[in-house]
Amino acid sequence: MRKLFSRFLVTVLFAVSTNVIAQESFEIPEAVTKVHNQVNVGVFPQVELISIVQSISTYPTVFGFLMTTDSSDYKTSVYDHFEPFKNHPAVHMFERLSLQPRMLNFSAPSNIMLYTNEYLNLRTDIKLDDFVINRSGGMDSLRVFLRLLHDFASQSSFNEFFLNHRDYYLKIIENSIKNLGSTDYISELENFYGTKQESYNIVLVSLYNHVGYGNSLLCINDKREIYNTMGPGGVVNNAPFFGDENYLKYFIRHEFSHPFVNPLTEKYWDYIKDYSYKYDSIPEVARKNICGEWQECINEFIIRAITTQIAYNEGEDLGLKAYKIEKSTGVSYLDSLLKKIRFYQANRDRYTTFESFYPNISDVFKE
Repeated sequence: MRKLFSRFLVTVLFAVSTNVIAQESFEIPEAVTKVHNQVNVGVFPQVELISIVQSISTYPTVFGFLMTTDSSDYKTSVYDHFEPFKNHPAVHMFERLSLQPRMLNFSAPSNIMLYTNEYLNLRTDIKLDDFVINRSGGMDSLRVFLRLLHDFASQSSFNEFFLNHRDYYLKIIENSIKNLGSTDYISELENFYGTKQESYNIVLVSLYNHVGYGNSLLCINDKREIYNTMGPGGVVNNAPFFGDENYLKYFIRHEFSHPFVNPLTEKYWDYIKDYSYKYDSIPEVARKNICGEWQECINEFIIRAITTQIAYNEGEDLGLKAYKIEKSTGVSYLDSLLKKIRFYQANRDRYTTFESFYPNISDVFKE
């Protein structure tokens, strides 16, 4: 199988290389965005492109719970325009990669696309991480896939489709901004973590289901571009609805926190992994619905405790409501984590950043 796939890559590389010069003149449109309290809210063409490939491929037959099942005029337009291209090599390659465990599925497709520029080449101002390379089958495989996507976008007139739906994109952006409220999420999170980041972005994906992915890209200045890539919770008045203020508040705090917490768990992983034998004691409801493995559980439990405490900071009633929600989802160590977080907040003169405090909070998992 490995030899066959290698031959496939060589064949595709040769085929697409003959069209590289012609294709370099093709570039995808700019993102459609609006800024609200320093957060960029928008539809990003790279992510919209991969969501379209996901939709017309066999991906929904296996990962249907990740793709929208609701009907809308936009979804109908996507299928009418792009389904004739479902046999394009880019779609077939995506199917091969996405149907393998821990490959081009869940958060990986949208995450990988955020690393690309207007030519669908890998950006040079971003540090490429192993997640992107591994989930796409290696660097050669990634480059082939991006080149095929470039050809798919050109052949299917993706630009024309995207520009023709600009008014629709603006509509869902404006509706989502109305529901964001007045909360200054940037100041709130950066004050808590004691770290500033490069940018904060909410990526609206109409073709995704009720899911969210906290992606981040490490810039060459060691700050991160943070992305909350999210699908709608349903369709209202024939348009995707991405949530009311309370829902978005929870979602944004949670997904924007992953780029602050996940790298710290990775940094101290040699220490924390020694307690992975406790994974079996985590409630089944948590293992099934919020974390699939030990490292993922660590990140989820810490972040959910942090967002609960931030809700408490906003109001006792809001904090209690968040606490009950997280308890019901089976979040382990919640009380111990909250105790640690409150100690951190009370001693910011000693712990100026959450990173400096992280070894203390990781001690909770000894219990």
